[in-house]
Amino acid sequence: AVVSTQSTGEDSEAIERVLLFPDGGYQCNYWTAGDCRFPECRMLHHVTNKTRLKQVLQAAEETIDVCMFVTSCAVLLDTLIEAHKRGIRVRIVCDDMRISGSQFKIADAGLAVRVDNSQALMHHKFVVIDGRVLMSGSYNWTASGAAYNRENMFVTTERRVVAQFAAEMEKLWAMFEGSTEVQYEPLSSSSMLKNRFVHRIRETSRR
Repeated sequence: AVVSTQSTGEDSEAIERVLLFPDGGYQCNYWTAGDCRFPECRMLHHVTNKTRLKQVLQAAEETIDVCMFVTSCAVLLDTLIEAHKRGIRVRIVCDDMRISGSQFKIADAGLAVRVDNSQALMHHKFVVIDGRVLMSGSYNWTASGAAYNRENMFVTTERRVVAQFAAEMEKLWAMFEGSTEVQYEPLSSSSMLKNRFVHRIRETSRR
């Protein structure tokens, strides 16, 4: 479901869009390209809210700041990589407890990543685009979450709200400076994965 409203009052030009999940499945790539030839295709033949989130990211002109507990959705990660390739400054803050193999693609692509390696969770789920658009809500960037979980995200350009989230991003970015220098004890597969990830980020940042 998509709910769009126009704010009134002091910031009357604010965009307010609420995206409610689940999408109920995965959008058909063939249908998206305008050429699904499978009569019994069980994929979704309509625009999903995950696609709407992707479209908001694609509209970025200068910067994308992502602060997300889980970032494993290939579609959204590829969108960040594409933005990076066209000159958009992309920064990502993620949590060291939820690093997955799919995140290595952002390190390989040379995106700026900092990892919360503290004892507490970095449980935020928000994105600030061009310093003026905010996306936030319960949705972690996972493919299955968008397809099947009861989640929400909202999009707004209300200046006072966006400014607070932008300030939080700057605070965390400064807080975790040097986070890719952390060494994890390789006592488990998850610890080894973290270690590989921070080394990969460090290697690509030196290119």
